[in-house]
Amino acid sequence: MFVVDVLVDVVGYYTAKVLLPLISLGWVRVDDWSSRKPGGWFGWYRDGDRRLVFTASMGGWIGVLLWLLTLVIFIVATGR
Repeated sequence: MFVVDVLVDVVGYYTAKVLLPLISLGWVRVDDWSSRKPGGWFGWYRDGDRRLVFTASMGGWIGVLLWLLTLVIFIVATGR
């Protein structure tokens, strides 16, 4: 389980932290590790500017899903 935790917590988090604001033009972002704001059932909340903010743990899972999507696109594109 250590490997899964590292993938989600480190690789996934930083991937989502960088890519989500780029993809959404700043309307979606991932919260800092040190933030203690509750994310509700789905792991997100709205900030003062009404932007969507994902909690750190949810951001990690979104980052892992982005990597899996990239892998699937690569496999389909190369025909393997």
